[in-house]
Amino acid sequence: MRARSLAEKQQRRADILCAAEDLWTTTPYADLSMNQVASAAQLAKGTLYLYFDTKEELFLALVDGHLAAWIARAAATLEERGPRTPPQLADALLEAGQDSESVRRLLVLLGTVLDRRVRPELLQDFYQNLNAHLERLLALMPLEREVSVRVLRHLYALAIGWQHLSEQPQQSQTRSQPRPGGAQSDPVQGLSCVLNIRQNAAEEEFGLAVRAVIDRVTRVATPA
Repeated sequence: MRARSLAEKQQRRADILCAAEDLWTTTPYADLSMNQVASAAQLAKGTLYLYFDTKEELFLALVDGHLAAWIARAAATLEERGPRTPPQLADALLEAGQDSESVRRLLVLLGTVLDRRVRPELLQDFYQNLNAHLERLLALMPLEREVSVRVLRHLYALAIGWQHLSEQPQQSQTRSQPRPGGAQSDPVQGLSCVLNIRQNAAEEEFGLAVRAVIDRVTRVATPA
């Protein structure tokens, strides 16, 4: 059935985004097709293209929605808590970011795929909208604007870095077997010990890194 009212069209768009995100939990982005999304959303493929021209545009809409929701949570938390010190700010931002693995996964996709493949004019609109949301968040942070911008920049870098690290495939345990004759261990084995990290451990390490960065950034003078 064709969606006719604005409410019906908005609901259909939300259903498409939900179907795509659900598929992405089990299907790598490169293997996920618009046909699969249309099938999961119980739509004809032609109907799907009425809402999104490409898979990249569909996922950019997912990024936009998740980021807007996270910024709204962060702003609400800052308004409620009214942090005055760097540790209190770190607590508030981390609380707002709980259960935000989807946001971090999408940020990784944004930087590695979407930024290069989405139409420039659509990407420009996305970043303008994002900047407008971030302005509200910056106004609520108890720091000078330049310092607040640096904090958010580091938060972004840490989020995608730790998410990327948590997604590294676990190395085969066969590498951990001792080599005959007492030979030196494989250097790749040592590297895999650094790169392999469980998602729950990554969450904890991410929190430690955020607290350390906010403490450090607020202690030093903001570069000119």
